[in-house]
Amino acid sequence: MQESKIIKLSLLTALFLVNLESKELSEDVNLQKVVVSASGFEQEADSNLRNVISIEGKDLQNKGYTSLEQALERVAGINFVNFGLGRNIDLRGQGNKSNIAVKVMIDGRSINVLDNSHGVTPLQSVNLDNIERIEIVPGGGSVLYGNGTRGGAINIITKKQKEDALAFSVSGGGFDGGHLGGNFGLSGAKKIDENLAFSFDLQGFNKDGFQEGYNQKGYNINTKSYIDLSEDSDLTFTYNYFRTLNTSSGYLTKKQAQNNPSQKGNSENITQINRPELALNYHHYFNDFYEFSLETFWQNQKIHYLKDVSTMTSGGMSVPVYQNGSAFEDTLMGVNFKNKLNYANNSYFIFGYEFANHDAKRRSIIHYDVNVPMPPPNGFSMSHTMTTLMDMDKQSHSFFMLDSHEFNDFFTLSGGTRYEYSLYDTSRNYNSNMIMMGRPTNTKEFFNTDDTSHNLAFEITPNFTYSNTGKIYAKYERGFISPSPSQLVNKDQASQKYQSANLDPEVFDTFELGIDDFWWDFYGFNLSVFYTLSKDEISYLGNPHSTQGAFWKYYNIDETRRFGVELNLSQFFLNDALILKESLSYLDAKISKGINDGLKIPYVSKIKATTGVEYAFTNNFSSFVDLTYFSRAKDGGSIDEKTGKMSKNAWIKDYFLTDVGVNYHYKKLQVLAGIRNLFDKKYYTYQDSINDQYLVGNGRNYYVEFKYAF
Repeated sequence: MQESKIIKLSLLTALFLVNLESKELSEDVNLQKVVVSASGFEQEADSNLRNVISIEGKDLQNKGYTSLEQALERVAGINFVNFGLGRNIDLRGQGNKSNIAVKVMIDGRSINVLDNSHGVTPLQSVNLDNIERIEIVPGGGSVLYGNGTRGGAINIITKKQKEDALAFSVSGGGFDGGHLGGNFGLSGAKKIDENLAFSFDLQGFNKDGFQEGYNQKGYNINTKSYIDLSEDSDLTFTYNYFRTLNTSSGYLTKKQAQNNPSQKGNSENITQINRPELALNYHHYFNDFYEFSLETFWQNQKIHYLKDVSTMTSGGMSVPVYQNGSAFEDTLMGVNFKNKLNYANNSYFIFGYEFANHDAKRRSIIHYDVNVPMPPPNGFSMSHTMTTLMDMDKQSHSFFMLDSHEFNDFFTLSGGTRYEYSLYDTSRNYNSNMIMMGRPTNTKEFFNTDDTSHNLAFEITPNFTYSNTGKIYAKYERGFISPSPSQLVNKDQASQKYQSANLDPEVFDTFELGIDDFWWDFYGFNLSVFYTLSKDEISYLGNPHSTQGAFWKYYNIDETRRFGVELNLSQFFLNDALILKESLSYLDAKISKGINDGLKIPYVSKIKATTGVEYAFTNNFSSFVDLTYFSRAKDGGSIDEKTGKMSKNAWIKDYFLTDVGVNYHYKKLQVLAGIRNLFDKKYYTYQDSINDQYLVGNGRNYYVEFKYAF
């Protein structure tokens, strides 16, 4: 409690720093905004033919966020979905498909994992302090980014620092009941000569969670080396490394969550994550007509379950279940070759080839003992260990092209296509060792299958520029989500044998209208209306955890549809000293054919609304207030093992978050302080009402951060 009081005192101290005198004047900086996600090459934001949301990294860092998840949760149009494995970014109502239907990239390189049934996009490995900006392309990107962009694409652009610099930061935070944490950061750059530079960003962290038994500690290393080979060509080498040790205590029951949401859960889990990444990018600018980029990369993520103890209940009897020693590994290596021809004024043609080899390995170990001490012959004892080894590989070859042609000052037309050819190879090795009443039984099975997939995506976007600041666009896009290797294997209930699944890729059609304008030199207006029809969505029925023998079947359901409206407003007053921002997202996501026709897609909120106020009292002192609302959504409910019929989908309650904070500069010192979830609203980040399992979101918490640039 004493440490918690220190945090709160530091916050109050920061709030009163406005009274200090400062003669430092802020420099006027005029930066032309650029984006890369619309074309794959840097270009002025005004030349985009559709809405691309660009968030400056400094805007996130100035609000004291300590994780990418924490920052994006407050961003318009973005939701987070947890369907049992962790939180994934969701755009435009993907629900439990968010981990495969929203592509997340770092500098254009995908970080989505291949094992979709147990995979969570590794957002925690992203160093927030190393972000230059985040570009969000809602609902699309199939031509440039390929598989898995039905919800959209998010491209995290990291910093490029070539001039001499050195800075450090120290931050701390805590909840009302304690549970403290902190970060230490050191970043810098060295310009060795005119053609060679090096930059780095190091972050160490150790922080408790809101719930008892939760802790995360580790570090981030981000480095870049810059080599200018000539005036027209440059080479960038990137090395990143992330390591963390996570401790958690699992789910609460609903009664526990309501009575004491920060209490310890019902299990014990310790996981270790290691994620190294290498990338080498070569860019050559021949002239105003032609430039190209060639990149090769490798990334690897290993998750080790050092301790995993939960409880299994069957027949009124509860026994501990151990999954110690289980592990996941995800490895992606690839080559991206992109070309851009600027063949006319404000017109360009982009074409390229991408190769990706994605491999995932899973080691699942489950062990439990059952002992019923009774006088013979009524006693019962059993020891059971099940080990499943999976090796999944997907190799993809993609060719794409995109043309944007300005016919005149009023009309521009963009269109493109992409062809992707994928090869799959999947193997499962299952071993069951059971000792029942002293008699051993061993069951083994090995299964291997391979497959191929051909996919085509295309889009067309006419754009009408009706004024110096305003444009209207219409977009049609056809995209695809190809099956993951784990979905190509079924298990029959009767024979308990593995079988190949005959699946088609998911195909979606998106129709979108949008308008973007800036009125009267102070009022920003952005509106999008979209309709997405998705056919052959992949689902499954069965019970992979059945005590009578696991079984499941992946299959293509008929159809889903998503309709939505996205509105973003901004107003700038008093020479930008006062900034107001508002957003509203409306989404109606339903299953439109099949046995679940008419039911809502689980985990999808119909409404998300945000509003924010930023006010600069002086050149050195500013404050903000952010409010975020999430409407209720249906949980996963119960799925009939034989028919796939959904039922008993309970509501996940809506919630409202309020954040406040201040930002103060004194010469080279910057001080941040604030309160998140100011009114201590209770909400769930995960809900399984059938099994009475809940995870509670963060309660009211405080932060203070000091940054100093030499």
